[in-house]
Amino acid sequence: MRLLQKHVHAFLLVSFYELGKRIEEVPCVLKTRPFQPKILTHKFRVKKLLDAAISLVNESGMSSLTIRNICDKAGISTGSFYNLFEGKDDLVSYYLRDVFIAYKQKAEEEASGRTALEKIILIYRFYIDCILETGLEFVTGLYSAMTNPVFNFLERDADEEVVLDRCRQYLEEGIEAGEVKADINMNEALMRIAIIITGNIYYWCVFDGRVDLAYQADSMLQNYLCTLSTDPNCTFDVPTIPHDTNALI
Repeated sequence: MRLLQKHVHAFLLVSFYELGKRIEEVPCVLKTRPFQPKILTHKFRVKKLLDAAISLVNESGMSSLTIRNICDKAGISTGSFYNLFEGKDDLVSYYLRDVFIAYKQKAEEEASGRTALEKIILIYRFYIDCILETGLEFVTGLYSAMTNPVFNFLERDADEEVVLDRCRQYLEEGIEAGEVKADINMNEALMRIAIIITGNIYYWCVFDGRVDLAYQADSMLQNYLCTLSTDPNCTFDVPTIPHDTNALI
């Protein structure tokens, strides 16, 4: 019996050795081929849904942006959609935050070493850039929606920090540094800043993109911020935005 066990053991060792040699002879491409999971990852499903939504708006306008259409175009079930988002507005808000976070990082880099009022100018310049990249059709559809995710986005960035609170922080820094008048009405100032930005975006949509959004919003914002400055000869050391002479205004 022991002799038989030794023979079986030896046979198995030789067999595994030969099998190992054959595996080594298999072309490298077969051994290193990455595993391809059939189940879509969370990130991949989100990207497919976002791509589908953007494609629908570009092809057929905002009215085509229904959950059924989004899911059909993305090849994802409505059940999977609701596992990721509460609804269409939630998907749109996610997209806006995702786009804005890159601009927010650039704004913070540019704001380093600037005065408080210049920081406000820069953060809204990058915000307008974000709106322009999102596109006229998309933003117009958001403004015309009954429940408008663009306003949720205006208030909150990707870190769930209220954007206007960032402006409040900069204004408070300016007051402490003697750059901003100490007797300003903070809530009124923040409201005026918000109206300047959202109002210009609104008219950009109403006039079908013929308003020079970047130039108009920036010049109005700078004019208003000068009224908050303690410097009677208020100027800002920021690059000038060229005016599009072909624009309606």
